[in-house]
Amino acid sequence: MKKKYESELLMVCHEQAKDWHQAGIISDAEMREYDEDCLVHEPSSPSTAGSSKQNPSPAYARPQR
Repeated sequence: MKKKYESELLMVCHEQAKDWHQAGIISDAEMREYDEDCLVHEPSSPSTAGSSKQNPSPAYARPQR
């Protein structure tokens, strides 16, 4: 399955994070955060659609527009 990214910049960030993860520089939990932030996710059910974007973790909070 081909991964879809939020943007080309996030694709580059995610690819770098994968290299760091393989080298042991970042943990599994940190890699999951990169996955959540960089990859496009299909909602599994209507009740969870967009939930990660509404309440991002403080370390990765993005300014609201």
